Amino acid sequence: MKVQLKLMCELIYMVSESRLDTPIWYETEHVNYFVPEGTNCVYLQLPEVEVVSNIEKELFKALDSPLNSPPLKELVGTHYRRGDSIFILVDDNTRPNIHTRALLPLLEKKLTEYGVDKSDIKIMIATGTHTPPTSAQIKKSILKELYEEWKDRLWVHDCDDLPNHEHLGFSSVGTPILIDKRVLSGCIIIPLSDSEYHYFAGVAGSVKLFVPGVSGRKTVRVNHSRIFDMNTGFKPECRMGNIRNNISIQDIREIVQILMENHKKTVFVIDTIIHKDQFVNIFAGTPLDIHENGLKVLSKIRNITIKEKADLVIISKPSVNFYQAGKGMNAASFAVKQGGQIVLLAGCQEGIGPDDYLETMNRIKDLPLQEAMQWVIKNKCSETTFEIGIQNAVDLLRILQMTEGEVYVYSTLDPHLLQEPFRVKSLEIDKDPQEALRVFVDDFLTKKPGALVCVFEDYNILALASNEKKQ
Repeated sequence: MKVQLKLMCELIYMVSESRLDTPIWYETEHVNYFVPEGTNCVYLQLPEVEVVSNIEKELFKALDSPLNSPPLKELVGTHYRRGDSIFILVDDNTRPNIHTRALLPLLEKKLTEYGVDKSDIKIMIATGTHTPPTSAQIKKSILKELYEEWKDRLWVHDCDDLPNHEHLGFSSVGTPILIDKRVLSGCIIIPLSDSEYHYFAGVAGSVKLFVPGVSGRKTVRVNHSRIFDMNTGFKPECRMGNIRNNISIQDIREIVQILMENHKKTVFVIDTIIHKDQFVNIFAGTPLDIHENGLKVLSKIRNITIKEKADLVIISKPSVNFYQAGKGMNAASFAVKQGGQIVLLAGCQEGIGPDDYLETMNRIKDLPLQEAMQWVIKNKCSETTFEIGIQNAVDLLRILQMTEGEVYVYSTLDPHLLQEPFRVKSLEIDKDPQEALRVFVDDFLTKKPGALVCVFEDYNILALASNEKKQ
């Protein structure tokens, strides 16, 4: 009888605690059932789209019928001679590299069929201004089972290795063009990219494997320093999903054009779109055409219109550090109303990220938010002072103003570290993520009954409020 009574009590509890099916991720852990049934809730999901059924067939088709470019076989016949290097640019260990591991063996197979000696096919890891990965990191996070095959034909870009960069002049807006000499020595350069939305460059992939990918730090510093506005943080055009009048990405596109037209570099981009860990698009061709194609495809599968902005936005961003987690907060900011709240799930197992990010936030921790943001832009965002990480300080301060300081994070980070310099609050880290979210959402709805809650399945979604739709 006692056992039956206990089971009945548990059943009544479960019914009374019924929750909506709104799954998100905390790193590799699925988290669900944290929003009570009956809540005014919008769950933003990536659409189901047709996936590439035969990756090899689709890749080879792209190589033979590229956008606005001769086929790769023809380029090899025209530009390659035995002993010349063909450089394949790949992402570093801060990216998933699903496409890298899937396509590298197939691309090598085709190049050797075209007559390229295997020893002439080389990889350049396009680190941008990130810390160059170690051999162990390359094996673990980039190449995995392919590492032994490529380890002796592998190079790693270092933006601060000035002797290994060539100065190719300036872009029309004055950005110095410093590119890795080893890449420039290639008879053909093949960026192998995974296009995705970018929080200030609009669309990442393709052209970004050159800048910042294999550029000197000064090139990146000058380019990125142009995205800021003293009142809005980032310039309105420098936003997720937009490349029109976006000074950062347009400058990068021009630099790649200069490489090809003024310096006669042969560039053949192979680009993919990964959707829910599946290939949905494989195209090849000239960099600018591929970049435009990436935007065209992404806008169809990443943009979701919402009727109104939410009082509470819950989002996750798998992140090794707090700096990378900023992309999740940026995506959430499109869906939250002024004075609303954001909850972000991000592991951040490796800490904060760039040292300058933490140092800057410590420097301005006692200033009012708008004043702090303007101080950062004035003192840390010029062509001579900008360092990677500072843009996240600016964007975080903007988001804190929008939410009136109501940003919460569930992570492995010390709650005092988040609160003191970053002004971000922590969910209860002594609870598992599901329970922490349940407690938070219940408390939020008790204080704001009838509030609109928005849950993101994926941080790559661009939420567009119908009355503020971005063109």
